Amino acid sequence: MTTEHAPSSALAHRFADRLADLGLTEGQAAARAGMSTAYLHRVLELGPAFDPPALLRLAAVLGLEYEELVAGRPAERAARGEGPVPAGPPVLGELGVADCWRRLGAHGLGRIARTGPDGPVVRPVGYLVHDHTVLYRTGADGPLAPGTGGDAAFEVDRADPDLNEGWSVLMIGPLEYVTEPALLAELPQPAGHGRWVRLTPTTVTGRSIRTAGGPPR
Repeated sequence: MTTEHAPSSALAHRFADRLADLGLTEGQAAARAGMSTAYLHRVLELGPAFDPPALLRLAAVLGLEYEELVAGRPAERAARGEGPVPAGPPVLGELGVADCWRRLGAHGLGRIARTGPDGPVVRPVGYLVHDHTVLYRTGADGPLAPGTGGDAAFEVDRADPDLNEGWSVLMIGPLEYVTEPALLAELPQPAGHGRWVRLTPTTVTGRSIRTAGGPPR
């Protein structure tokens, strides 16, 4: 039976209540879950359909089962006939810097999060890895273009369909346009007026996640 999750507003309230119980701040919870505070706000706003692996990591930080965070306590779910209760809260582990880069591979799909003039901005991007930097394409003067707003956060998550295990990587650093002619000649040509942007991370962190009692990853 498919679980019908609570609205994101209920999720945000449940998250805030649990933070208060634990004496944690949003920033502390975000850091332990391997994400930026801006991305945390986006996850809570859009709910489980947006990024289940991110919510799985938050559940681990809060010491809750995934379903308890997104859909309420076990007794509430049982009353709604939403199926069996998971075995226990997921467990977080740390990834080293080299393992973070290994899991990113040479290319893939991630997210850029940064603060814009109208608040947090989170956008998916296709990325390439080059000399321990992350390259992506964006429209000139768009919300993900270099400029004011400070450092950006680059995040990549992977999880299995049953949410039994996965990992996440967070990199934070400044943005700049790629201008080296030799490198630009090697890169695919951006469509339209897009340009290649480079994020040079000053901070690299990662988390692995598994169900309680499962094998480490």
